[in-house]
Amino acid sequence: MLRLKRIPVTLAIVTALRCSASLAAPYAYISNQLDDSVSIIDAEKRTVIYTVKLSGKPAGIAVAPAGDKVYVSTPEAHGFSVLDAKSHGVVNKVTVSEGALGIAVDHEGQRIYVADWYNNTVSVVSAQTLKVIKIITVGESPSGLIVSPDNRWLYVANRGSDSVSKISTETLTVKQTTAVGKHPFGIITTQSGDRLYTANVESDDVTVLDAASMKPIATIKVGSLPYAVTLALNDSRLLVTNQTDNSVSVIDTETFKQMAVIDVGEKPEGISTHPDDRHVYVANWFDSTVSVLDVKTLQVVDTIKVGEGARGFGQFFSK
Repeated sequence: MLRLKRIPVTLAIVTALRCSASLAAPYAYISNQLDDSVSIIDAEKRTVIYTVKLSGKPAGIAVAPAGDKVYVSTPEAHGFSVLDAKSHGVVNKVTVSEGALGIAVDHEGQRIYVADWYNNTVSVVSAQTLKVIKIITVGESPSGLIVSPDNRWLYVANRGSDSVSKISTETLTVKQTTAVGKHPFGIITTQSGDRLYTANVESDDVTVLDAASMKPIATIKVGSLPYAVTLALNDSRLLVTNQTDNSVSVIDTETFKQMAVIDVGEKPEGISTHPDDRHVYVANWFDSTVSVLDVKTLQVVDTIKVGEGARGFGQFFSK
């Protein structure tokens, strides 16, 4: 296994200036929880083009499939805010429940799902009316959310219950709940929807699940306090943020072996893959930076300064 040190990079520090953003981007949206803001990164230039002030300690991020709206959970405001991707303005603030944290949007852009950390529920919100359609009871302290590629299922990582719930998006009911590692937080599904991966914070591992049966396939040891996960290179690589180790583990998804560890910033949390499927962005909480990784070369190729307490929890890239 390789251990790769951070290579010197040019720190991309750009004054946040309003620009006439084309939705053709891609853009990365990074929640800065301690700054009460969201940094918008032009992923072609790898620079921050605008910073949106947003009260409520923004945490979770979900980008609408069309790229026109960005949904940001605001736990202290008990809900989420809606950003207009073109104007960079906050166009709506939605009250959902007191513990709003994880957030996801379906692949048709019709529904927004919000996990409530305190009430052990997921709220289903209409993207058109921004009204709650249903509240679904899940396990304790739900955190990460991901919608299956075929839009049929919502998967929820229940941190306090050490489990994952599988919810039918047709009936909005829990169909199955499966035990995983200790305190799952981040969750991701493959492009085909056949597998799920959860980052288990307290057991320092990743659980691999068969999505159809919800049966565990493998458990993969990673670094200390793994937080979130993403996939790259046609799902052949799984990347996991290790908070205490200040690193990202790179896993071969065929062999389930850890093939490299890449040093990033201090306390990496959120992680998401650029639409090119090769570059991965990592939000570093203590550094207030985003590390850009090249998954082919297994190197950090850039570091971008963002706001204080960079979290970026969720699928934060526009397509």
